[in-house]
Amino acid sequence: MDGVPAWPVEKVNLCALIARTVRTFPGMKSARVTHRLAISPVCWGISDVPGWGHQLDPERVLSEAAAMGEGAVTAGPPGFLPDRSDQAKPLLKRHRLTLVAGQVSAILHHHDMRGAELAHIDGHAQWLSALGARTLVLSAIAHRAGRDENGIVLSNAEWAHLLHSIGSVEHVCSRHKLRLAVQPKFGSTIQGPEDIERLLVGSDAGICLDLGHVVLAGADPIEILELAAGRIQHVQLNDLDAQLAKEVRDHGHDFAEAVSLGLFTALGEGSAQVDRVVEALRRSGYRGWYALRQETRLTSSEDRPLGRVSRSLEYLLPLLS
Repeated sequence: MDGVPAWPVEKVNLCALIARTVRTFPGMKSARVTHRLAISPVCWGISDVPGWGHQLDPERVLSEAAAMGEGAVTAGPPGFLPDRSDQAKPLLKRHRLTLVAGQVSAILHHHDMRGAELAHIDGHAQWLSALGARTLVLSAIAHRAGRDENGIVLSNAEWAHLLHSIGSVEHVCSRHKLRLAVQPKFGSTIQGPEDIERLLVGSDAGICLDLGHVVLAGADPIEILELAAGRIQHVQLNDLDAQLAKEVRDHGHDFAEAVSLGLFTALGEGSAQVDRVVEALRRSGYRGWYALRQETRLTSSEDRPLGRVSRSLEYLLPLLS
């Protein structure tokens, strides 16, 4: 059943004990004070894309996330947590989890859709703020078909609408006391190096660096960090299988199918050079949140994504300490 942890209770408790031990150093209560690491429900196969895969019960996802010992999560896609903050807040509190950020997707390059999309973002921002989050991660999508699509090219007029709308989203976030982090993302209207440069030149918005998606879109994350100096507001960490990434980017392999085949690996097991990027962020003086966000697709409640999450944390925590 979805509400029952996939791991035996004693294993989850042991995992939590190990996590707490690893994060404790002389003179410090916990290293989490310095590394600010959250875990995304996406690591458990959670998605709002129709047909994406088996969707686990929030109770199981949150209990397993809490067992990792970090104490912080991101909101996951719309529909994962209750859409009423007075229902979502007790759920998070029961698992002793802090919500630090949430993601919203919107179509922002069409003038006639701008009002409805901004209203959608405003409602989500209000919800996030009520739950104590500090950052809204914005993905500018081409449509709501639910599938990622490569090679989207906007006209100059569409770019003008997009950049103007991003400015309006900044005002929405300011009203709700949230930081805006625009996410360049494979399959969105802002993905490759040229798109990212145009965003940086054409707006003052903060950026969400999603390592896997930046690499998948063909950009060098170190170059993006240099271009966006001082503007990185949120970081999402993931790793990629190089061959599958090439098949998706260069040969049109279906993104969702590639995810099922293992496109996103545990950190340190792929080609995205996570250590290099984390060190560059450290040198740049980045002090924001990191979120572990490994997209996966599950076939049933018997799948156990917790193991891969644990391997990623074992690799990542020494880098952040």
